[in-house]
Amino acid sequence: MWRLALRTVRARLVSYVASAVVMVAGTALLTAFAALAETGISVPGAKSLAILAWILGGWTVVIVAFGVVSTAALVIQQRERELALLRSIGAAPAQLRRSIMAETLAVATPSVVVGVAPGLALGSFLLAKVIDAGVVRGPLALAVTWVTPVAGGAVALLAAAGAGFLAGRRASTVPPMLALAEASGAPSTVVTKGKVLAGLAFLVIGIGSGLGTLAMPDGPMLAAAAGPACIGVAIGLALLSPAVLALATGLAERVPAGVGRLALRNLGARAARATGVVGPMTLLVGISTGTLYMQGTEDAAIASGRESSGAEFAAANYLVVAMIIAFCAIAVANTLIAATRHRRREFGLLRLTASTRPQVLRMVAVESAVAAGVSVVLGTVSAAATTIPYSLVKIGSVLPRGPLWMYLAIVGGTALVALAATLPPTARATAVRPVVALAA
Repeated sequence: MWRLALRTVRARLVSYVASAVVMVAGTALLTAFAALAETGISVPGAKSLAILAWILGGWTVVIVAFGVVSTAALVIQQRERELALLRSIGAAPAQLRRSIMAETLAVATPSVVVGVAPGLALGSFLLAKVIDAGVVRGPLALAVTWVTPVAGGAVALLAAAGAGFLAGRRASTVPPMLALAEASGAPSTVVTKGKVLAGLAFLVIGIGSGLGTLAMPDGPMLAAAAGPACIGVAIGLALLSPAVLALATGLAERVPAGVGRLALRNLGARAARATGVVGPMTLLVGISTGTLYMQGTEDAAIASGRESSGAEFAAANYLVVAMIIAFCAIAVANTLIAATRHRRREFGLLRLTASTRPQVLRMVAVESAVAAGVSVVLGTVSAAATTIPYSLVKIGSVLPRGPLWMYLAIVGGTALVALAATLPPTARATAVRPVVALAA
């Protein structure tokens, strides 16, 4: 089993690199927070450091798990035809599940090991910054034992194992003939029952967390209660996003014939796979907007004299949020690159049917812009689950505080990441002759 898994990974090394990069980044982030938490627990007088690490580290576990699951599931989805063929020639569902789990762990294990060292360096960097911000008094060295790398690596490995389990379960439960039909482009279920249930569960958790914020007093724990609201709603909407993207098929008929109509039809036809592409971007917009405007509201409360205890946490909070946003951006970029590279044969076929290379590039640009636009809408809705209750408690206003340019920068950055991660791979894929692309 392991020999087959290693051969499969080696044969599809480029596709698995996307998952490996996300796992390395996720392990580094988790190890950094684990190091801060251990330092805060073991050093007298550094309790606030442990609280900061536990609060933000808890969010990070959910974010990293979703990023890893999204990228790993996308790679498995790209092998639907191969997996369906294996089932049609007699492979048992349990054999497929074991094979996919072995492939996932074969990629995850070295990635986790590689991610621990930069995670410790990142922990030292964050510790220096929180000392500069006055969260804890220095000088203070990072207190790390074997517990830190084991905890950071174990959480990342569990997330990868969960991704392998979910992807293997999906591949093994679809009937072989139906899987072959779906892999050949036939219409498939846009949102599975499992995704609907999981999406609704995350929405309930996120909305419940946001409503719970309204019942809390204005204090240090308010941010801890409000923050997860946008993450829960963002993940819920990301899981249900295929239903939104499926609407593109209907809109396509209202668009003049050309590149735009073709792009919308493509998005509608690929709606079932939208979670892997739109999901990370929704998470990026939701977390960025929610946490940055929550901090902006905190700053406004401090400036008006309503709050004094949160000032020292502001700089550290901005830095940590920037780290989480950077991880989301890495997950988005790698997911989009992997998804675009897989379309090489499709691009070749389009060019054989009279589409020119510039037309293919414009089609992908429109697809990316529409997908980013959907993500911005869903992400903004999820951010509202955090910012509105938090603003009502903090400053008595529905509108959070913060400059407009910050939101515009988030929207522009998301669109830029989407275009930068899709156009260069498309340009490379269309640089070869169409017949060569079809033979790949």
